[in-house]
Amino acid sequence: MDFQLTGKVAIICAASKGLGKACAEALGREGVKVVICSRNPDNLKEAAEDIRAKTGTEVLPIACNLNDSADRKNLVSKSIATFGSIDILITNVGHPSHGGLLELENKDWKLGFENILFPSVELCQLVIPHMQKNKWGRIVNISSYVIKEPSAKYMISSVFRTALAAFSKCLSQEFGGDGILVNTVCPSLFRTPLGERLLSKWAEQSGKTVAAIETEKGSITRVGRIGEPEDLADVVTFLCSKNAGYVTGQAIMLDGGKSVSLF
Repeated sequence: MDFQLTGKVAIICAASKGLGKACAEALGREGVKVVICSRNPDNLKEAAEDIRAKTGTEVLPIACNLNDSADRKNLVSKSIATFGSIDILITNVGHPSHGGLLELENKDWKLGFENILFPSVELCQLVIPHMQKNKWGRIVNISSYVIKEPSAKYMISSVFRTALAAFSKCLSQEFGGDGILVNTVCPSLFRTPLGERLLSKWAEQSGKTVAAIETEKGSITRVGRIGEPEDLADVVTFLCSKNAGYVTGQAIMLDGGKSVSLF
């Protein structure tokens, strides 16, 4: 299937590993020029070399702290200076503090806003005018399954990742007439560095092996396994393509059928 993405330019956040890197590779295989960012310059350089080798596409690595406004502006301005346009934005942001209401402090809530919601808000403010010029754009915000199954243990994530999905919905209404489609994907547990750290943490807490914990977590899904980064990257690539030209404002669950909610 030809997704008709050759020559498009994408910014993919947190793309030195995990879900972001998988998205960069998948889009790169479709001929997309990819801008990848990460805080760690060494990891970023290694990821860029690996993506080039696997896909043959142009890769621009930019060291960026997504929590810093100046870095976000630099990310977009360097992308424009190098490639001349931005057609696709994949946001992928921080992991917040865990805990219920009485465990969390005001600083945790402030960081939840600054780490999860506002980086995506400002990045969209920066890239949408460029998409409007071309009357074409794709934005995919990576959120979490907690928007359908809020958890007191993950209260900050539940609140701000749900806000991110609402933000996406608003953008889809405001800019659909400009040819800009905006969707949210909502993963559960995936085999990423973060997912592996969580598996190790749960194994240590329970006295079980990591393999046993992974089997337990996988058994909660309807497909009997946790997610692989490519599972998400394939959906994101479709949402960025011409083939998804009638899909916008959607929050798509990527949880292997774990969630039992109907809507």
